[in-house]
Amino acid sequence: MIYIENGGTRLGILPKVGGRVVSLSKKGAPNIFKSDKTLWDKDEVPEVNPENLNFYPYHGQEVWVGPQSEWWKHQDLNEEQLHSTLFWPPDPYISWGEFTVTRHISCQIEMEGPESPISGVKLTKRINITADGVVHFEVTATNIRKEPVSWDLWLIARTSGNNPTFVPVASPFDVHVGGPTHPDYEGPAPYVVADGYFSFTPDRRDVSYEACTAKAFIQPSKPFIATLSGRDLLIIRFEHHSPNEIHPEQREVEVYNYASSDHNMLTEMEYHAPYRTLQPGESMTAKQTWEVLPFSGIISREAIINTLNNL
Repeated sequence: MIYIENGGTRLGILPKVGGRVVSLSKKGAPNIFKSDKTLWDKDEVPEVNPENLNFYPYHGQEVWVGPQSEWWKHQDLNEEQLHSTLFWPPDPYISWGEFTVTRHISCQIEMEGPESPISGVKLTKRINITADGVVHFEVTATNIRKEPVSWDLWLIARTSGNNPTFVPVASPFDVHVGGPTHPDYEGPAPYVVADGYFSFTPDRRDVSYEACTAKAFIQPSKPFIATLSGRDLLIIRFEHHSPNEIHPEQREVEVYNYASSDHNMLTEMEYHAPYRTLQPGESMTAKQTWEVLPFSGIISREAIINTLNNL
């Protein structure tokens, strides 16, 4: 684990496991990101090869490429995955590969990932925490192949499924919510679109189901996602893009919610950068800022929305 900090904000990063950020906290406060802490200090790390299709709950914040339907369609190392209609798991080289730290000071880190024979790209991540405690996250994908590759950059941050999450929208028609992700034992995840914001409402789930899940595909009216974790209000900001720049299978913002009675409750706050075709050696970059603000008011949907509207 490598830690960087500044302005009262601290990040914990695992370069050896996809260069992912597994903790984000203000001084003395709990981790806002959801991650299995028991995995952080283990010497054993996931084996990275085209045959390892396991998923490991490090969670935290990581980067994939999109669209998901194309993950295994541009490789010849796993024939079963090439022809499968189950578009899972993500590229192991991107998710679990060891990143090399090329720069590290108290408030900054730069890491270079392995070349992926699955996706045909190499990721470079740069993270900087400024004096005001704001995290600046940047990821660059470079085409390592001798022919063009086409992807978007897909940034995922995970928090507890109990935490209220807010995405600004201009209209309910800018939101599409899919059905349960595992309908054999899951019910639909409840949600609300009102007062200019989309939110899942896990406290209203149907407890007759083992779990309630859904994924929301959203065209946001403003370029941010917010979530309240305890008394910490996390604002994830990103560059806004026209819908026609986003791959038609995805949306600029996607939110996944898994609500149950156990500790596995999970929310994924996802951002898709524009879909691009990269020529050999060409690169593309996506950026976000993460700002954690104290929330001192009564915890209610109305109060949180009022705070967001006044940022």
